[in-house]
Amino acid sequence: MINLLEAPEANILIEPASVARSGAGSRLMFTIAVDDVDAVCAQLVTHGVVVLNGPVDRPWGRRTAAFADPAGHVWEIAQPLGSPQALLTP
Repeated sequence: MINLLEAPEANILIEPASVARSGAGSRLMFTIAVDDVDAVCAQLVTHGVVVLNGPVDRPWGRRTAAFADPAGHVWEIAQPLGSPQALLTP
């Protein structure tokens, strides 16, 4: 399970730690394996999602693209290039 919280609701769940301000930059990235990064990017764009980078072939054997959700969390979609093991090796 992944639990994404609105910042005001997160405070009570993570105290005594504090929620970083939204302008502090990205603190994590979620990656979802997909079969076709280009097709998923095209679908995202039709829903108004702004792609931050990609699709691009990475030297470690993945084709990736990144976007931010409305709360500012960065998500990556990735597909293996070549062998299916490519997603397992950074």
